[in-house]
Amino acid sequence: MSQLHGFLGLMALALALMAAGWSIGNALAGRPPGRLFVGNLVWVVIAVVAAGLSGAAIAIAERPPEDVLHVVYGLLAVALLPGAALIVARRPSGQQSTVLSIAGVVLAVLLFRLLETGG
Repeated sequence: MSQLHGFLGLMALALALMAAGWSIGNALAGRPPGRLFVGNLVWVVIAVVAAGLSGAAIAIAERPPEDVLHVVYGLLAVALLPGAALIVARRPSGQQSTVLSIAGVVLAVLLFRLLETGG
């Protein structure tokens, strides 16, 4: 189960890095996020939630993480993109990619920190 959790965490990080780069490109080009980009964000959320659920199963069945920050970063990572979606919904289309760029970079940093605190 621990290997699955680690794999899902790496997958979430890879997808988040791709989404962050894509949103930065959109922001620099002045393009609002398209349907394909939003689909990518859905996959990022699925990967983050799946990693979180597998981590919760490990914490319950085997042992909690050694570093409490792992749980804090995990909760923040799960809440980040839905929170960003609420902010983006109220922004003009020209600002949406900028907000998503910031969210993507913050998510990538959180996921990287999760990898560091998970061992």
